[in-house]
Amino acid sequence: MSTGPKATSSAEADSVLSPRVLELLETGARVFAEKGYDAATMRDVSEASGVSKALLYHHFTSKEKFYSQIAMRSALRLNDYVFGQIPEDASAAEQVRAFMIATAEFFEEYRWAWIAASSSFWNDPDRHRQAERLKRRTEFELKLRTLISQGVESGEFNKVDPAMTGRLILSAINWMHRWYVPSKELRPPEIVDQYFGILLGGLSKR
Repeated sequence: MSTGPKATSSAEADSVLSPRVLELLETGARVFAEKGYDAATMRDVSEASGVSKALLYHHFTSKEKFYSQIAMRSALRLNDYVFGQIPEDASAAEQVRAFMIATAEFFEEYRWAWIAASSSFWNDPDRHRQAERLKRRTEFELKLRTLISQGVESGEFNKVDPAMTGRLILSAINWMHRWYVPSKELRPPEIVDQYFGILLGGLSKR
């Protein structure tokens, strides 16, 4: 059964961009993540990337559109990476764990883009980009809920609500950027692995 148009992959999106534009997007994401959207300026990006403001505005007509494109690329990459790390022939628990750890790995690798995407999710004036990001987010959440549902149906998991359980998992990971400090001992995948252990084992002794 068709579920509508196929979402654009990160490789497809990047294939139409020049190496220079991709480099500017990477640099811009870091600048916005470090300074925040309001404080960061296009001059900051031009200086960090070693190009003139004129060239930057040649590729991106406004700070708002530049930032929105950074957020879109992050959303595309996340789904592609995480879905590719889930072993198809594994148990439901192993698949959910793989989903969680892959998400944390992506956060660790692209923390700057994650922050940029998180802070601009609802602020993109471009309706097409907003719709595409919502589509990707729905696809991401649905994948996790499906894995949980399969575990419930097979008897591997208790009869939990897949949607509520999925929200619990994603909330724990999505807000990690608010408190995580890279210099701390545990890496994001290790933190999330502990989350998974708590979730799977529960808090009470049985």
